[in-house]
Amino acid sequence: MARKARYARAAADLAGWAVSVFDRVEVRGSPIPAGPVLVVANHQNALLDPLVIFRVAGRPTRPLARAPLFDHRLLGPLLRGIGGLPVYRRQDDPAQMHRNEDTFRAAVAALRAGDALQIYPEGRSHSEPSIEPLRTGAARIALTAETESGGRLGLVIVPIGLTWERKHRVRGRVLAEIGDPFPVKPWLTREGAEDAEAVRALTGEIARRLEQLTVSVGSRADLELISAADRIYSREKALAGVRERERLADRVPRLRRFARGLEWLRSRDPAKFGELARRVRRVEQASLAAGARSGAVPRRYVGGLVARYVVREGIALLIGLPLAFLGRVIWYPARLLPRLLIARARPAHESVATYKLAASFFTVPATVAAASAVGFLAAGIAGAMVLAAVVPLLGWIMLAWRERWGRVREDVELFLRVVRRTRFRARLSDERKALAEDFDEVLRRMQG
Repeated sequence: MARKARYARAAADLAGWAVSVFDRVEVRGSPIPAGPVLVVANHQNALLDPLVIFRVAGRPTRPLARAPLFDHRLLGPLLRGIGGLPVYRRQDDPAQMHRNEDTFRAAVAALRAGDALQIYPEGRSHSEPSIEPLRTGAARIALTAETESGGRLGLVIVPIGLTWERKHRVRGRVLAEIGDPFPVKPWLTREGAEDAEAVRALTGEIARRLEQLTVSVGSRADLELISAADRIYSREKALAGVRERERLADRVPRLRRFARGLEWLRSRDPAKFGELARRVRRVEQASLAAGARSGAVPRRYVGGLVARYVVREGIALLIGLPLAFLGRVIWYPARLLPRLLIARARPAHESVATYKLAASFFTVPATVAAASAVGFLAAGIAGAMVLAAVVPLLGWIMLAWRERWGRVREDVELFLRVVRRTRFRARLSDERKALAEDFDEVLRRMQG
C-alpha cells in the first residue's frame, strides 16, 4: 500500500510538473488540508484542469475522469496510477451508464479511507464565461460518505476556481484560486443523499463558492468589456505599469469587482451603463488599432527609459538567439506533430490544449531519447548524458526567448506607430483618466 501511495504521489507530481512547463500556473490560497477532502472545480480546459490541481493541491487528489480516457495508450496508465475513477457518460457509451454506480461506491469508499478526490460538477468542459448549472453528483457523494460514517468522517469540500487565459496555446496562463474548506456535516440529515432538499442545498453552496472564485458573467461580450475596463483602470490608478503584463492573481479579483459593477449599473442605470460601455469599447478599439494588444498606449515616452529598454532587451535577445535557434531546430518535429494531430482531429476549442499536452507526452521523451542516442553514438555514455540534459534546457530557452521576443515586438511596433502621434496619445490618456474617475463614481454609488 505504501508503495502504491508513493507511485500515486510521483505520478501526480510528474503530471503537475508537465502542466507547469506547458502553461504558466499561478495559485492563490492554501494547499488542501489532510484527511478526507472533496475538491470541486469549474471545468474549462478538459484534461489540463486536473493537472493544474495536481500542481497546486499539495497532496495527491484522485480525479473522476471520462471513462474513455482510461483506455488511452498514454493517459490511461497515468490515470490508473494516480487512482483515478472512471465516469461513464451517455454520449460516450449509453450501454455503460450502469457502471457509474460502481464508481459512486468507489468514490465514497475513497473518501471514507481519508483520500482526496477531485470532481467537476459542471459535468463537461466548456468555454462559456460563467459557471454552468451544477450536477448533483458531488453533493450526493459527499453526503453519502458522511452518512455512512455516522457523521464522524469530518469530510470537507474545497472549491477551486480556475481562470484561464489563452488556454488553447502553449504557455497560456491559468490561475488556480483555492477557497476555504467547508464541512459537509451542516447539510447532513438522517436520509443523507436520499434527502433531495439537502442535495440541492449543498449543490447550491458549491455553486455559490465557485462563483466567488471565478469571473462569471453572462456573455463573452461582457467578459471582453470588463477586461478592457480593468486594463484602463489599473493603468490609470498605477496598479500596473502602462506596458506591464500583469499576473492573473492580481487581475482576477479586480475583474470580479468589475463584473459585479457591470451587473449593478446595468440594472440601476442602463443609460449610464450604455454610455460607459461605448466609451470603453472606443478606447479599447483605438488601443488595439495602435498595436497595444496588452497593457496600454503610453501618454509619453521618456528618451532615457526607451534607450535603457532597447539596450536591455536587445542584449538579452541577442545572447539567447543562437541557443533559441538551436532549440527550435531540435524541437521542431516535436512541435509539428501536435499541429498535425489537431488539424486531423479538429477538437473542440476547450480540448485543443489537451491534445497538445497528450502529444507532448510522446514527443518530449522521444526527442530527448533521440538526442541521447545521437550523443551515445558520438561519445558513448557521457555524450548521451550530456545531450539528455542539454536538449530539455534548449527547449526551455526556446520558449522563454519566444515569449520575450513576442513582448518586445509588440512594444517596438507600438512605439513606431504612435511615437509621433502626440495628440493621439494625449487624447487616449485623457479618455482613460475620465473613465477611471467614472468607474470610481460607480463604485461609490454601489457602496452608498
